[in-house]
Amino acid sequence: GHGKSITALNFCVAALRAGETVCYCSLEMSAQQIAARYYAMAGAVPVIGLERGSFDERIWHEAQKGLILPSLLVPDKISGRWEDVVAFIREAVEQHGATYIILDYLQLTSVGSEQDIMRAISEVTTDLRTYASNNSIVALVLSQFNRQTSAEFRVRPRMTGLWGGAIIEQCSDVVLLLSHHAFERDGQFSRTYIQVEKNRHGEVGDIPILNSYRDLTQRQGLPDELTEWPEP
Repeated sequence: GHGKSITALNFCVAALRAGETVCYCSLEMSAQQIAARYYAMAGAVPVIGLERGSFDERIWHEAQKGLILPSLLVPDKISGRWEDVVAFIREAVEQHGATYIILDYLQLTSVGSEQDIMRAISEVTTDLRTYASNNSIVALVLSQFNRQTSAEFRVRPRMTGLWGGAIIEQCSDVVLLLSHHAFERDGQFSRTYIQVEKNRHGEVGDIPILNSYRDLTQRQGLPDELTEWPEP
């Protein structure tokens, strides 16, 4: 859906504010790109002023003033090899005390044929579930929709539309989907929903969210604002 990485980074900032030690393993963004987005969110400053090619010293100093969060653990280099991802996660947890892992995103941990990717997704999902359970940590794993669900963007997505099949649902305590069918953008903001499709620890339902493309922050829609949201 729209905004997987923005949503994950907002979860990341919320976890840091709650006292968690967070490891963010992105297989598509460099450490510099993650840092720019992280500082923008944490400092509530325009992300464009922190990116390469448009860096603004004034915005950087403003971001630092608002940054009171602990450091975020990220890999030095992007790697799609699952062995490298495992090594980094183990180092983050066992040497730096990470309690919250984010993997962005699942399908980039493998290459090859459709069958190879499906097999790898099953192995990665199972491995992460086991490792997280054994070490009492939280694992947030991002996933793409499969081709059919992505093409049917006017239809409400379902768990069965995740690229990887039933293993993702089976291994997850909570499954959140971004509503691509109920997404509206207006300038620097977009309105959509997080669909809580599975929750072993609580309720399911739709959460209205507002995304800001200025500083990449995300918040829940307030009750008196919901008439501005598209129908879920």
